[in-house]
Amino acid sequence: MHEKIIPPEHRIPSRTYRVKIKETLRERLAEEENFYVLELDDFEKVEYRPYDTTEEKKEDLPKIRFVLDKVYLQKIVDDSSKLLCSIYVDYGYLKTNRVKELVEINKKKPFLSEPKGWCMIRLFNSDYCEIAEIPMKHSSEFRFHPVTGAPQLFLGLIENLEERKEYHYRIECYDEEDKLIGASIINKFVGGVQKTNKPIFYVTASDLHGGAKAGFKRGKVWWFKAKNNPRLLSLMENINFKELEYTFGYGYQFFSTSGDNIDNGSYHEYWADFFSCGNVNFTRMPLLPTIGNHDYYNGGWGRASWFGGKKRTQKHFHMFVQTPREKGGAFYSHVEGNVLLIHLDSVGLKWGNESITCESRQWIWLNEELRKWRKKLIDTGKGPEFCIIHLHSAIFTIGFFGRARNNSDAIAQSCLTPILDHYGIAAAIFGHDHMYQRSKRNNTSYMCIGVSGKTPIKYFKFLRNKVDYTILDDEEGERARGYGVTYIPPNLKEMKIPERKEFEEWLMKIKETIINSDLLKYFAFKEGKDSPEYRKVMTNKEAKAEFVQEEIIEKMKTSIWWRYYNLKGELIDHFFIDSIEMKDGLTAPIACPGPHIR
Repeated sequence: MHEKIIPPEHRIPSRTYRVKIKETLRERLAEEENFYVLELDDFEKVEYRPYDTTEEKKEDLPKIRFVLDKVYLQKIVDDSSKLLCSIYVDYGYLKTNRVKELVEINKKKPFLSEPKGWCMIRLFNSDYCEIAEIPMKHSSEFRFHPVTGAPQLFLGLIENLEERKEYHYRIECYDEEDKLIGASIINKFVGGVQKTNKPIFYVTASDLHGGAKAGFKRGKVWWFKAKNNPRLLSLMENINFKELEYTFGYGYQFFSTSGDNIDNGSYHEYWADFFSCGNVNFTRMPLLPTIGNHDYYNGGWGRASWFGGKKRTQKHFHMFVQTPREKGGAFYSHVEGNVLLIHLDSVGLKWGNESITCESRQWIWLNEELRKWRKKLIDTGKGPEFCIIHLHSAIFTIGFFGRARNNSDAIAQSCLTPILDHYGIAAAIFGHDHMYQRSKRNNTSYMCIGVSGKTPIKYFKFLRNKVDYTILDDEEGERARGYGVTYIPPNLKEMKIPERKEFEEWLMKIKETIINSDLLKYFAFKEGKDSPEYRKVMTNKEAKAEFVQEEIIEKMKTSIWWRYYNLKGELIDHFFIDSIEMKDGLTAPIACPGPHIR
């Protein structure tokens, strides 16, 4: 049972607002909860050959008609040994419609389209020897699920993945005469971390706005040549190019977002732009997104009636993106190494159809997830030591949305900060305001990273010293366009002696890499880069080694390391987050909603 809450009398919503919530919730329950989530049983069981098979390598492909270049990995269960692989086959615009060669399209009722061809995944080991042939199912086979509304999708489940093993795969599609007509290149990924005793890196971006500047709107630009969102494409290419450098050769565990993945979630073509730009990353790491207002529709009052209809629904989001959730709604959790990740639907009833207010079903779910996580950690010392929240609302910024009082961002702030404080949450990562800002209130760090794929928005600089929380860094404009790299340390308590030794050796390699790189020039010194302290560290080899050991390596053993890079490769901001220990207090009441903080 969730903890008792204390709603102050003067903050109880008006009767009119309560009626509006009730009506909205009734509509949501009728629409969003009537479709089931994809489950493992929805896919065929596949016989896997041993990973170390010695059979001959797969021969090169014969000539094909088209290349599948919109491939993306996802998780439908909280298990890193299983990945959902999806392909978006070009459909519905210009002269690149390839779906018609594989599917009998029903234009009036797309969910009734039927496949006339088939696709499969060929899975290889690190030596390119085939270990499985995995059939893919067409979206029409998933009845009563939003994915049936996207006839351009084929989905397949990859199972039995071993931790930190390297895999290669290729997708092949055949027509009704079993002739090979399309295929992807051979892609590579590494099996995810499955235990808390391993470190991980992951990458986060927000406000990517796939489809912005794409040069088309549904049914109106058949004569235009589709083009990618150049800002999004540049971001994705940078993430791919810099991955090994920023993770010291380790690689990212997954790709997370903090909302507004698409400029207009109701446009299939906009999702095509998102997957096209992200292909270099999504083929290698699972996509774990958060929903934003633009993922519902094109954001802003009345604009939904211009593009994609008046209804505010999650169906377009769930049509193209699957997440490891157990029931309806776009909020979910998953464990990756030593961290519990929670993704919220925080845009509220003005822009979406999911409430984050106290005693809403999402708030109750969040409370239960955090209570179970913290209680297990207190009672047994096992499980992830950290928790990070991903959401879209700008709950702490000096930007346009973060300064407002009567909007979804303010509601999310007043309803979430009490529960984040109560359970000792390490950090919250969000967007919505197109700027970068890192703040701290009590023990929780708040990072706004909302300028990835859309135009930057200027903020109110004069308010820096007029807020009721601590601002530690802020940037705007093109300098702030970038993404976050998060390092999560292993749980040292669950490491055996050989694992601890291996981890120490890995850290020593990182130490050498940092000493011989220019990473230290971005570290902040009290008196700047002209200070004696900075010159001593940078010119004295022993002092430099000591500084790296104390300020980075030792902290990497027990603390989260957050770094934010812009697209020029500059380290905009970085800091370490310690775990928050709690011994009791879980039964204390949560004062929700809390006061609005500006």
